[in-house]
Amino acid sequence: MHIKSREYLSLAFLVLTAICIFSFAALLDPFLNLWDERFHALAAKNMMNHPLMPTLYDDPIVDMPYDRWDRYHIWLHKQPLFLWQIAICFKIFGVSEFSLRLPDIVLGTILVVITYRSGKLLANKNVAYISSLFVISTIYILELIAGRQELEHNDFTFLVYISLSIWSFIEYYYSKKTIWIYLIGLFSGMAILCKWLVGLLVYFGWGFMRILQKNIKISKNTDLIISLSITLLVALPWQILTFVWYPEEAACAYRFNSIHFTTPLEGHGGNFWYHFNMFNTIYGKIASFLIIPGFIALYKKNKDKILLNSLLSMVIVVYLFFSLAATKMPSFTIVTAMIIFIAFATLFDSIIEHINKLFIKRYIKSLIFGLFTITIAIFNFDITFLKEKHTNNTYTSNLLNNKHVFKSLELPSNTVLFNVKGRHYIEAMFYTNLPSYNFIPSLEQYQDIKSKGKTIALFKKNNEKIPDYLTDDTSVIIIDKEIKGYE
Repeated sequence: MHIKSREYLSLAFLVLTAICIFSFAALLDPFLNLWDERFHALAAKNMMNHPLMPTLYDDPIVDMPYDRWDRYHIWLHKQPLFLWQIAICFKIFGVSEFSLRLPDIVLGTILVVITYRSGKLLANKNVAYISSLFVISTIYILELIAGRQELEHNDFTFLVYISLSIWSFIEYYYSKKTIWIYLIGLFSGMAILCKWLVGLLVYFGWGFMRILQKNIKISKNTDLIISLSITLLVALPWQILTFVWYPEEAACAYRFNSIHFTTPLEGHGGNFWYHFNMFNTIYGKIASFLIIPGFIALYKKNKDKILLNSLLSMVIVVYLFFSLAATKMPSFTIVTAMIIFIAFATLFDSIIEHINKLFIKRYIKSLIFGLFTITIAIFNFDITFLKEKHTNNTYTSNLLNNKHVFKSLELPSNTVLFNVKGRHYIEAMFYTNLPSYNFIPSLEQYQDIKSKGKTIALFKKNNEKIPDYLTDDTSVIIIDKEIKGYE
């Protein structure tokens, strides 16, 4: 009983630490980040009023083609679950950068708990603790929560729901309780509703396990079929709804997704070794040297080789698939992070065990474990890197300036905002609630907007000629404030 209470205390400490550190990450940037946090924030904000109609331009007032993912009216560029989560937080806690990132704090804390439980089932309590510590202290995870890494909340939510499906799979393997069949299906379906078909990853591992067990008859796989049916029940309604309600936009979104494998989209290319080279960026400077020893250590600690082969197959197929895909982005492979953290933790636990053989007294062994885990956390948690990246640099000062400019604008509610630099029209719409564009309206667009009773406001850029039909109109508002930064 005393040992059990100590374990609960350790887990409670991990949970509280996770909440604090993930909240710290969510507060790092008091502005919307580029690529792609600002797009997700705007779409989620619009979905507060119509959750089944995802929009980027909520009020496409200007007559122009809304034919690209960065300027769609109906925005099906991403699956909706993570946007619904953000919209709910906006509704409950108000619209802010912190409430935008709040779902990640909750999901990140859940990830810590299920990593602990999975590590304990696969190895022991020490592995459980260390692997959870890796989740909390890995800078790349914190950068996703902070909104700095590309696809941030989308990729992080995807990671957590896939991890939940894998954890449920591990629980089912050991307990054989029916509830886990349903949870595997539920979480896999929710993963699909974040970022499409890689959410089925758990079924690849499950199917591979059944092949190893030579159980390939349908009659022996009713549990897998039931679980997959639940996944389809969760994920398919949205796909059907979008094709019924928004057929043109849905077809466009599916075409775009389908060419990721064959075409390097928007400059996101790389060679076959791209994701292997990214391994150290995601998991730490020497991670590539530790992963194979980590899995060897995990194999030594766990006698269930079929289960471990199943988990390893998930890691291999993810890296192989995305290495063969033409489009490369840093976080594509992070969906296997929980398994990788457990492998790392098992390696470190094995090292600690070898050191502890030199000592007899129990308190010395506990001290060694404590010092070792603190060292891991300090080495992993690079506060200097975070300070350099999130304070006193051009990126931060530019986006803070832009947020201040947008929030300081006092414009009539019927205003349409023009000539916003680059793609900063997305932040402009988020902060001002006004339709915003990155160009000067043509004469035809000007006349159309005037006929709709709208007020035109535009940013004046250095040495830029503003057409006479705008300068001659005294109702047009010229904004002499600079929008800094990037596209």
